Amino acid sequence: MARKPTIIIIINGGLLYIGAIILSLAIGWWIYREPALRIELPIMSPVSGRKVVLDAGHGGIDPGAKSESGLLEKEINLDIALKLKRHLSMAGIYCVMIRETDRDFSDSGAELPTKKKRDLSYRIRTANQSGADIYLGIHANSFPQRIYRGAQTFYAEDDPQSKRLAKAIQAQLAARLGPNRRRPRPGDYRMLNDTQMPGVVIEVGFLSNPEEARNLEDDDYREQVAQAIFHGVVDYFRKSRSGLRERLKGLK
Repeated sequence: MARKPTIIIIINGGLLYIGAIILSLAIGWWIYREPALRIELPIMSPVSGRKVVLDAGHGGIDPGAKSESGLLEKEINLDIALKLKRHLSMAGIYCVMIRETDRDFSDSGAELPTKKKRDLSYRIRTANQSGADIYLGIHANSFPQRIYRGAQTFYAEDDPQSKRLAKAIQAQLAARLGPNRRRPRPGDYRMLNDTQMPGVVIEVGFLSNPEEARNLEDDDYREQVAQAIFHGVVDYFRKSRSGLRERLKGLK
């Protein structure tokens, strides 16, 4: 520990003024040297304070797609959504989680088609009541032909903000998971058509493709997917803020 300075002031006529100056300098030096008294101002993230709806698709009685090895889409969706929540929260973004466990939102006695309809209605209602800036639906794809692969984003047609969000996330998916030929596309999803904020559905890969299914079984790979989506969201919010700043300049 640094030795604190000892100041002795002899008050004797003209020495009083000099002593006061020395005392002020000594106190200032002591405050600067004492770490406990230093004040550090946090650097605010350009995305801090935003709100995002995270919707892990399927769940409960609805498993979604299934790989040859038995990997269920609902499990992948939830794991990636929870990883994504952690990254977004660390950046100061508030996350509204549609589900955080393996569950659905339907009446136990209803038929399956009715259950799915009520489940979707609950998700849409929760998203619209949240006041969120954007909606993110996490899903995994499947197709009868095993050759298809690659993560892809979908947005509501004729919605330019959702298209920008889809492009930002797609760019990060390609950059971090490896290039693929897939591009953001309009998608006829009820969650995108009926929610009241910009939103995308992210199909994180094809469970019907054996190699991609093996990737999605790997925890580290799912972490990369979550990070890619996170960076896409940050890029979208940063560009939105920059665009708003330019529009405000134009109003001056």
